[in-house]
Amino acid sequence: MFRNLIRWGALLAPALLLFQTASASDIPRLSFDEMTDVSEIVVSGHVTRTWTAWDAEHKYIWTHYELAVSAVHKGAAGPTVDIAEPGGAADGIAMSISGGTGYRVGESVLVFLSRMPNGYLRTSGFGQGKFLVDANGQLQGSATLKIADTVTVGSSASAAIRSLDGMTVSHVNQLVSARVRIHGGNAQ
Repeated sequence: MFRNLIRWGALLAPALLLFQTASASDIPRLSFDEMTDVSEIVVSGHVTRTWTAWDAEHKYIWTHYELAVSAVHKGAAGPTVDIAEPGGAADGIAMSISGGTGYRVGESVLVFLSRMPNGYLRTSGFGQGKFLVDANGQLQGSATLKIADTVTVGSSASAAIRSLDGMTVSHVNQLVSARVRIHGGNAQ
C-alpha cells in the first residue's frame, strides 16, 4: 500500500507542477506601451499607510494603500493616491483574491494604475504595473515590464527589447510622456 502511494505521488507531482505553471501563465504579459495605454494614472511616491475596508455594497474586502505622490507621469493625481487591491481582512472575515498586489508602508514605488468599475484605482496588469524604486531613483526587483526601443528619447531608436529594471524614474517619465504625446496614452 505504501509503495502504491509513493508511485502515485511520483506520478502526480509532475502533473501538479504542470497545472501550477499553466495557472500562473494565464495572465498575459503586457508591454510598456500596453501598460501605459491601459493605465489612467502613472505616479511615483512612497506608501504612507494601509487599511482594509468593505466596498460600498459590503460585498468585497479591499486593502487600501495611501501613496504620497512625488511625481505624476500620466493622468491627474493629487498629493496622495489611494491604491486599492482586492482582499484582506475586515470584521473577522478574510478574503483572498489571486492577482492582488501588496504594498508595504515605507516602500518607494512607481505604479501604473487602472480605474476599476467600482471607482477604485488598482495596479494595472495584475501587479505588472508595480515597480520598486531604490535610493538612487532606479527601478528594481519586480520590474517585469519590457520596453521596445521604438520611442526616441534623445537618441536614435533601435529594435532592442529591454526591461525597465535599472532605469531611473526620470527616464521612465520621459518614456511615458513620449508614449502619451505620440499615442494619446490610449492606443489600442
